[in-house]
Amino acid sequence: MTAMRWLDALAPELEYRGLVGERRALLHRVPLSWRERLPADTWMRLCAASGVRVAFRTDSPTIAVRAEWLSQQTNRANAEIDLYHNGEFYGQLRSQGLGAAEGVVYDGPARDCCVELYMPPYGEVRFAGVGVAQDACVRPPPPLDGPRLLFYGDSITHGSTTVRPGTTYPARIARRLGVDFVNLGVGGSARGEPAMAEIAASLRADVIVLAYGVNTFGSSFEEPRAFERTYDTFLAILRWHQPEVPILMVTPLFHTCEFEQTTRGGAKLEEYRRVIREVVYRRQSFGDANLILLEGHGLIGPGQGDLLADHVHPNDAGFAAMADGLGAQIQRVLSLTSDRT
Repeated sequence: MTAMRWLDALAPELEYRGLVGERRALLHRVPLSWRERLPADTWMRLCAASGVRVAFRTDSPTIAVRAEWLSQQTNRANAEIDLYHNGEFYGQLRSQGLGAAEGVVYDGPARDCCVELYMPPYGEVRFAGVGVAQDACVRPPPPLDGPRLLFYGDSITHGSTTVRPGTTYPARIARRLGVDFVNLGVGGSARGEPAMAEIAASLRADVIVLAYGVNTFGSSFEEPRAFERTYDTFLAILRWHQPEVPILMVTPLFHTCEFEQTTRGGAKLEEYRRVIREVVYRRQSFGDANLILLEGHGLIGPGQGDLLADHVHPNDAGFAAMADGLGAQIQRVLSLTSDRT
């Protein structure tokens, strides 16, 4: 690699997005102070950097990245770092398993641009810095001081089976709308614990998206009536801290095995959808006009198995379809909120 000027991970020109709490090179999504309040599997998933981005502005014709992979939680291919150049995907830094990696992720025209580095959804990463040409200018990116989206959900929100870090449905929606986002998706462990509700409630958000229920169903963690109490408690915590923020509740997407699969107690996935509807309708009837129910079957439903990579997770076309449908709803909500203010 040619001689470059390297900026340390915490250089003031670099802006961290998608992190809860202070800037830090170890890209756990939430601070260590939350660890004791969360189940071990949930904490482990939050150590993966889904939705975390490092942003800056530069005119460098060459951009390189250094990072260290501390763990890789799956063998999926989305454990790389994506570079987006003025909103368009350009290149990747691929890990070689665990350990440090360094490489050029942009080699092109020397023009002023905004860069976002999307961190791996299923990689625990320590970011080490950015390299640019010796005479290049680097400065902070334009601030994302508009709306912010907050997503909480299971592996589909986390980014399981997405092609690249920048193609999760939350990332697609945020880029399309030009807004900031935080991804609290936790693959396999989205059970709606109060601590996760408290983390979500502590963050500034203009729209919150809740898309969970499949993990509770698939693991038989709770039968539907117990899930109802858990789901309602999660909403109650959010509403105590953020009484008027619009919340979109997404019922589970189509599951190709859902007509045969049941919990240990014999419940089917549709019963969990029904619980979500009941909780939403009840709270709406008590006057909460900022709860919006969105049927997952309207995003990926029966007859659309070609949008799934397996029996439950979307493929790339499925994530695009989710981003189209859910993104349109979010845009509508943001427009209505803007009109009211």
